[in-house]
Amino acid sequence: MFGYVKILKPELKIKEYEAYKGIYCTLCKEMGKEYGAFSRFLLSYDGAFCVLYKISLNNYKTEIEKSRCTFNPLKKCMKISCETDIYKFASAVTVILAYFKLIDNIKDSSFLKKMMLYTVYPYFALLKNKAKKKYNDVYEKIKDIMNEQFCIESGKDISIDRSADPTAKMLAWLLSYGECGENAEKSYNYGYQLGRVVYFLDAFDDYEKDLKNNSFNPFKNTDNIVDEATFAINLSIGELLKISKTLKLYQFEPIEKNIVFDGLNFQLTRITQKYRGAENE
Repeated sequence: MFGYVKILKPELKIKEYEAYKGIYCTLCKEMGKEYGAFSRFLLSYDGAFCVLYKISLNNYKTEIEKSRCTFNPLKKCMKISCETDIYKFASAVTVILAYFKLIDNIKDSSFLKKMMLYTVYPYFALLKNKAKKKYNDVYEKIKDIMNEQFCIESGKDISIDRSADPTAKMLAWLLSYGECGENAEKSYNYGYQLGRVVYFLDAFDDYEKDLKNNSFNPFKNTDNIVDEATFAINLSIGELLKISKTLKLYQFEPIEKNIVFDGLNFQLTRITQKYRGAENE
């Protein structure tokens, strides 16, 4: 994913922050167990959010115990285990997405950088194959969506809404994976709007770099990047908040609200200020 689905720490209570860290640390340990120690470097906030959301939506039974960081045994942390395979699912999704992100980076890189990235390709392919054996349906779905994204970005005169559609559908499918009835429908709509937000945030953040490298960017032909991007992002954030208010979440609801209400807006403000500052220089 993109790494924009983050908490805004100052707005969380200490116990909420510790719980979020516990989920993040437990996912790190699970990735190491499933895919080896080095896979932990692929850990993302997005994977932690997936775990948090699924546990909260289904009110899964969790057990909390004291633990220590694998990389720094002197550092204490919490381990929040769960009665389901949600950590395994999030681990598989993380390595599959990392594999396709590498493919995308290779496609968009210069010759020298391509050669460097190809040196790590066998390792990423190995992780992908392990995840594929465990969650082949997830791999095939993500592969199809990434191919759709590639075709869209290879075309001309694509609308910003069309360009965001594959990423939006991917998050919609992943968050609704395994859900039934109303939970499935709401999770799909929730994931779709969240996918639009993170896609637009990423495009907004990378706008200048993409122009410099002549890479695809949905805002490439806009007259005012700040106005166009903030309008698109705020529109989807508004829809996301509407859906969020209808969700019945349990254990970690305050953390989910912090991410959706505070975290996403903080990311938008950060990027906007970057461009506003450049305009004033």
